[in-house]
Amino acid sequence: IHRSFCSFGSPNPALTFILKQGNPSARMSITEIQTEKHVENELKPSLSVRTRKATGSAIASSLPNALSNSAEARYWSEKYGLGPSNSSHSATFAHPRKARLQASSAAIVHAVEFGPPAFSHVSPLAVVSGPRVRLYGTTPQSSLHRALQKHSNGTKEADNIDSDRQVQTGGSLALAASFRNDGRLLALGTDNGQVRVADATTRATFCTFSSPSQLSVRSVSWFRDGQRILAAGDDGVARVWTVSQDSLTPTTGHQPQNRVELKGHGDAIRCAALWETSAKQRELWPHHSLAFTGSYDHTIRIWNVDQDATGQDRCLAVLSHDSPVEALLIMPSSNPDVPAWVLSAGGTHIKVWNPLTGVCVCKALSRHRKTITSLVAVPRTNPTLNTVQIRIMTGGLDALLRIHSWNSYNGTLEHLHGVSTPVPITALAFSEAQNRLALGTVEGTVLVRQKAPSMTAKKRTLEPRAGTYAFFNRGMNATPSAGDFVMDTVDKRRKLQKFDMKLKKFSYGEALDDALDTRNPVTVAAVLEELGRRNGLTTALSNRDEESLEPILSFTVRYVAKQRYTSLLLGVANKLIDVYGGITGQSEVIDELFQKLKKQISEEVRVQKDLMRLSGELDALITSAAMSEDVE
Repeated sequence: IHRSFCSFGSPNPALTFILKQGNPSARMSITEIQTEKHVENELKPSLSVRTRKATGSAIASSLPNALSNSAEARYWSEKYGLGPSNSSHSATFAHPRKARLQASSAAIVHAVEFGPPAFSHVSPLAVVSGPRVRLYGTTPQSSLHRALQKHSNGTKEADNIDSDRQVQTGGSLALAASFRNDGRLLALGTDNGQVRVADATTRATFCTFSSPSQLSVRSVSWFRDGQRILAAGDDGVARVWTVSQDSLTPTTGHQPQNRVELKGHGDAIRCAALWETSAKQRELWPHHSLAFTGSYDHTIRIWNVDQDATGQDRCLAVLSHDSPVEALLIMPSSNPDVPAWVLSAGGTHIKVWNPLTGVCVCKALSRHRKTITSLVAVPRTNPTLNTVQIRIMTGGLDALLRIHSWNSYNGTLEHLHGVSTPVPITALAFSEAQNRLALGTVEGTVLVRQKAPSMTAKKRTLEPRAGTYAFFNRGMNATPSAGDFVMDTVDKRRKLQKFDMKLKKFSYGEALDDALDTRNPVTVAAVLEELGRRNGLTTALSNRDEESLEPILSFTVRYVAKQRYTSLLLGVANKLIDVYGGITGQSEVIDELFQKLKKQISEEVRVQKDLMRLSGELDALITSAAMSEDVE
């Protein structure tokens, strides 16, 4: 680019930009800007020329012809307190609960993660900020849970909430966290290249894995089996660490390095995600476990991370996002030809990929003004139609939340609504209970929103008055916390099984048939013992044809040699011989089963004789040895 400048005071000054490409004589465009003569102090301060702050309408629709869905705006305002409320519309929901979690330091919140409820129905929240990971809402008695359960007018935010516990990282900066599927273990990624596995309750560190580069670990994810961890970071390498059962003991040292390295990115890996098939779908797709990594080299790589996979090159595909990738999201697919959809966010746009073919099926402009930092799927309930629709929520450094509709069949996104937040957003998370939304910010604060209950739902009951029967029985429905001693109680209204109902009606044959249908030997043995006590065993075994006699005879043949059922089934076998011994030869199936029964009993008798003979020989040897010792 060649620039020609003229002085501001000269006549007819011009500023010309000439862009040359390849041949110097080829000009692509020339723009001249005329200025007035004798202009003094033309330069303006930066505050007077900066971009004007976005208005509410600009936030709702950043691009031309982009309108905000009024129903969507009303839902998120009333249900989660996101955006201004519309007082003119009749309220469908009660006031949402709001809370603000402030870290002890002003460190940026790198990640927020809701874990599965390990010891109660409450989902814990992990906040990754600074040199530690703070856990909130681990029990129903925690400060966060109590603050969100209090009634509010919808405008007040609960603050000064203390964390239940803090997981240390040994002085290193925490950058990522992930709960195991049972909620008991927590994997942490740090800025010194370590992956630490800690107990979410006791905070004890079980094992530590270190990458050779010692660069920051930006993403950690647990596999479904709970024995492997996917970690990736600034060195551009994704690693699969194996957590052995022997290493799950509290330690401060490093464990043996058992890992699989996935190399190929040319820049730092910012995000990673896992997809694993269910047991029913293992025959449908060629790979059962896939890892997706998004990097600052503008690509997404798909890796084969099956345990039985061999070879050095596990990379299956390389997808171009055209921008540094900040977030990945795996969405289930309702299309039988697509195993799952992969959503990648980077820059100001989102792309949807088919991992099987590597084709980008949708590129959606998210209407963000700055970089998108996080993606999360949130269900949107419709109380009128009693349906649930999935929404894709994006957060960015422009302090905006964008909400998109999602089509799980063809993988398309459509912008619906935008919400402004006080500060730029760095992380998003939604709880498994589908009632809490967490937003991490650059100021070290986490905004928590709990879904407001429906106006038609049961209202909150008052505390019972002291001295009443309700006051005496308060806490009967409380859930146990960690460390509580739980006593098992028997439900007096236990539903009777089919064979129990038939026994009450003295239908002994039908009761035995229902017990055999359960295919549970303990149940069948219990029914046979009950029939014996009632002197109804002969009645239950009589008057049977080939089809109804075969199950009880097969059961006797299979379990007569097992010590637990031998004494009981010998009596059953005698009854069967007495009842049906005179009609042999009429059915090949029944005759074959009686032959097997004879063979089983004969073999058992032979074994018992051999054992008795061996026992006698051992007694003789022991007696002889004892007599010889007495003589000496």
